[in-house]
Amino acid sequence: MLRKHQSEFEQITDRIISGEDLPVTYLHATPGAGKSCIPIQACNLIKAGLADRIAWMVPRLTLGYQAESNFIDPFFRKMFNHNYNIRTSTNEYNPCRGTQGFVTTYQAIGVDNKLTVLREFNEHRYIIVLDEWHHCELDGVWHVALKHIVDKAKFKIFMTGTLSRGDDKRIAWTPYKRTGKNTYEPDFNGEQNLIRYTRSDALREKAILPLKFFLHDGEIEYENKKGQIIKGKLSEQNFKTGDAIYTALSTKFAEDLLRIGLNHWIEHRKDHPSSKLMVVCADIKHTKQIKKLLDIMGFTSQIATSDDAKAIQVIKEFKHGSLKILVSVAMTYEGFDCKPLTHIIFLTHIRSIPWIEQVIARAVRIDPESGPYETQQGFIFAPDDPLFRSVVDVIKSEQTQAAKSTEKSEVKSENKGNGEKRYDIIPLNGSISGAREISLGEIPTGYTPPLTISEKESELRTRIDKHVCKFAFDNRHKPQKVNTEIKTHFRKARNLMELLELEECLKYVQEFYPLNGTRNNITGISQVRTKRRRVPTKAVPWPQSINQRR
Repeated sequence: MLRKHQSEFEQITDRIISGEDLPVTYLHATPGAGKSCIPIQACNLIKAGLADRIAWMVPRLTLGYQAESNFIDPFFRKMFNHNYNIRTSTNEYNPCRGTQGFVTTYQAIGVDNKLTVLREFNEHRYIIVLDEWHHCELDGVWHVALKHIVDKAKFKIFMTGTLSRGDDKRIAWTPYKRTGKNTYEPDFNGEQNLIRYTRSDALREKAILPLKFFLHDGEIEYENKKGQIIKGKLSEQNFKTGDAIYTALSTKFAEDLLRIGLNHWIEHRKDHPSSKLMVVCADIKHTKQIKKLLDIMGFTSQIATSDDAKAIQVIKEFKHGSLKILVSVAMTYEGFDCKPLTHIIFLTHIRSIPWIEQVIARAVRIDPESGPYETQQGFIFAPDDPLFRSVVDVIKSEQTQAAKSTEKSEVKSENKGNGEKRYDIIPLNGSISGAREISLGEIPTGYTPPLTISEKESELRTRIDKHVCKFAFDNRHKPQKVNTEIKTHFRKARNLMELLELEECLKYVQEFYPLNGTRNNITGISQVRTKRRRVPTKAVPWPQSINQRR
């Protein structure tokens, strides 16, 4: 059964297919509600002959992998009765490679100096999907890089879970109205196709899980830049809240909060053994400290950060494998989907409503393997500071009544961006002294997720490369010579081949460059030179039988 926003988008595509001119659609759906199905539904415009291809733009590479995975997800294939595919591409020639489209990142477009993506849009009728488009600041770097591409698109779909930015700057491609001398708010009038799906809508349809917050107070002590010693409770506002949060997370308070969250998770796993936990840290250095602390405690965990080349593989293991605890910064919040994730421990000083909403939404996904909906819940462990409580109050109000389109949060962030803030204080002491609970409204063993199109391509290229190298080594040929012969035969380099072409290429090299010593007798290609095993260059022990003959 389609959710409200999915049903409304289906109505829009039906109207377009019926002849209405509706080139732009906006979707503001509460985080975790399932807006990633929208690009799959949009492909019906390709099926109807109104567009040629689809391009899905995302903020980070991890979301690119997830976008590609959604298209091959068996559940979605059955739900939408589709056989569409997309592949990950980074400014490549012919990015679709025989599929219905491609997914790429805003960063990739920003460095596309050869304008390969723009040329692709000039040659084909594209549907463009800008995911979490609030990342595109009006007149910012990504807006400038993308605007010509967006202009060329036949259909434009803008999706986000947070229709605001942590720095309060305006969002590109968004209609605004002035509310003050230098203040604006989004203004989607009746001429715009805006689909709203609130937290209340999602809870009403049982599309997301209710959350329970465990907010922990503490005694804080730090030295400010004037040399003064400041003491007090974290929950009080008798000192600068940002400094208090920073102190708490730089002292024993953070370790105590981590232990409390871990203990709750261990108890929860007795009834929900597939449950997983994520620790959100302040920065990359902090993730390493928390990972080391978890090691000392005897817990196995892995780190996924933007500076780690293995991050995607770690996230894949967390989502589908045996990894139960993930330590991260900002890489695994927007769009990150791990259904068994039930517990999130906040060890970060960021207090932007959009950012926190996105993070906590990682724990609202429904896990079909964890029992009935009524038995599932997400658990959030965080400091009990005034700013975080304000965020909780906003979320609570959204769950108890439908959010109005003109609502705007009063909560401001002392650290408005998602980066690090430099503090002119020296943290001295911090410990937990109290807690409050605020209630707001496993993958099967042995399961292996299906490979995405780009993963299949990579696997085939690897198999071909290994076969060529083995054949060349056994028969004393240069691999470059064999590769040139293969390229000549197919009239195309392997890094430009589509999936079906790579499959044919593998069959070809297996047949005409055999590893069993059988001669191929084909003119123009490298031949098997001998059936004898090639002697390795590495020294090996002299056979004893030869020594005896001597």
